[in-house]
Amino acid sequence: MGGVNDARVPEHVRGAFGVTDGPAVPVVAGSGTGWLVSTSGAAVVLRPVADTALANWSARVREELDVTGLRVALPVRSTDGRHVVSGWRADRVVSGRPEARADETIAWSARINAALADVEPPRPATRPARRPWAETDLFAFAEAAAWDGDPEHDLAPGMEDRGTPFATHRAAALLGATGLIRHRRPVGIPVTGVVHGDLARGLLFDSSAEPALTDVVPYARPTSWSAAVVAIDHLSWGTADIGVLGRWRHLEQWPQMVLRAAVFRLAVHALHPGSRPHAMDGLQSMAREVGEFVGDTSA
Repeated sequence: MGGVNDARVPEHVRGAFGVTDGPAVPVVAGSGTGWLVSTSGAAVVLRPVADTALANWSARVREELDVTGLRVALPVRSTDGRHVVSGWRADRVVSGRPEARADETIAWSARINAALADVEPPRPATRPARRPWAETDLFAFAEAAAWDGDPEHDLAPGMEDRGTPFATHRAAALLGATGLIRHRRPVGIPVTGVVHGDLARGLLFDSSAEPALTDVVPYARPTSWSAAVVAIDHLSWGTADIGVLGRWRHLEQWPQMVLRAAVFRLAVHALHPGSRPHAMDGLQSMAREVGEFVGDTSA
């Protein structure tokens, strides 16, 4: 994070959220970077948002979310009551960090998703007419390709966006997604509400406190898919072994949910210009394990 300093957080944003004093220290926040500011009142994390409407939706949901035994990172409103100011949001700091606790996170996903079942979903994003796609578009296209699209056909144009040079690791991710898609079969699970699509990063553990949820990342998919994304993330990071797939196979349409989650993560890596080559080793290992698992269950 060299070169990142206080200047990255506009002074008027700090003033709007009432955190003008103290240095802004870069920290990991979800899948990106935030800036921790410790004030006399409480510690706050400021971070830029890619989608203002989605950030507002998450803030409203977290203000009302109530899950027994779960701490929730509450949003900080600006002095005039806004959740987002000039493309920035602010949240109260909660202690903890993501840990290699895939099974525990999957168990928590059921409770969190149950609490989200009656939440009004955010307004659906419209398919952009032109490229380059915004960051939120990348995730939407990756998800659609995993469920009912053709990764090679749907994603290849987006890999050329933003002047990003050809990268072998991104091409390998697309190849992995295309290889897995041949195992895809129709599923008939009704979708009753939104589920969380990034709990492996968004659920923090602290040995001296209850788990904490830092954000709500919504997808209109079955609850078992939310659990599968957790398993796939931990397999990709090397923080869980293949046994995690067998332990949760009682979940609805589990092999197909695992398949779609794997293709989704491979597709995101292929599309995202910030993808790093070193992540591909774990993704390729995960893809091989998923291919064997899904192949065995469909034999």
